[in-house]
Amino acid sequence: MNFTAKEIAEILKGEIIGNSDIQVSSVAKIEDGKSGDLCFLANPKYASYIYSSSASIVIVNKSFIPEK
Repeated sequence: MNFTAKEIAEILKGEIIGNSDIQVSSVAKIEDGKSGDLCFLANPKYASYIYSSSASIVIVNKSFIPEK
């Protein structure tokens, strides 16, 4: 089943930064994310992967402050 960023944001009551029409069809670890994957960043020790992940959507906490 495919979901758009907009649909996911509505469910989570979140904010989209980027393309709200992008779709995902699978879930992956942030370090393994590829196009079509949904990933999340929960542990700060994995923050560096957000800059190299190819995941289509990455969910972050509202307190996340990008370093780059």
